[in-house]
Amino acid sequence: MPEIQLDHFGKQYPNQENPAEFSYVLAPSSFFALSAGVFAALSSVSAKLAVDQHTESVAQALTLIFPNASTRVVGLLTRAGMLVAIGVCNFFMWLFFTKALRYGRSTARVMMLQTVANFATTAACGMYIFGDVLAVRWWIGASLIAVGLALLNTEKSVEFVCESPDTSTQDKKNL
Repeated sequence: MPEIQLDHFGKQYPNQENPAEFSYVLAPSSFFALSAGVFAALSSVSAKLAVDQHTESVAQALTLIFPNASTRVVGLLTRAGMLVAIGVCNFFMWLFFTKALRYGRSTARVMMLQTVANFATTAACGMYIFGDVLAVRWWIGASLIAVGLALLNTEKSVEFVCESPDTSTQDKKNL
């Protein structure tokens, strides 16, 4: 019987980076962080659909497909489906987020990618599903947040040398 391998990324990417021959493939941490951001946004969309009037229009469309079903029952099932979708999306968001942190070299990079994916997915869903019109101020704010996260990600680490004030030069010579 073949051995079940639950975590094949550990062997595929032992150094947590892309091998040179597969440079066109996203690093696992980037893929997982982007996926976590998308699922976080989809969880919010599901929550809004669970309580919004758009669910009623989905329920009416479903009654056209299932003409014998009651509109009220289809509406309740649609809302229940959206509540289940919230849980499922949150589960996958946390799963992908923890995997991104595991394979990532930097927590700031994981957070940056997740936030950018969340903003982009939220904007797309808002425009296409809910008909939201995003003002220029929103786009400027989202861009500034993305630039700020990118700047945090590119910050070089600085090593500090700490010397105790009570350390004398004699002690340093003895070392």
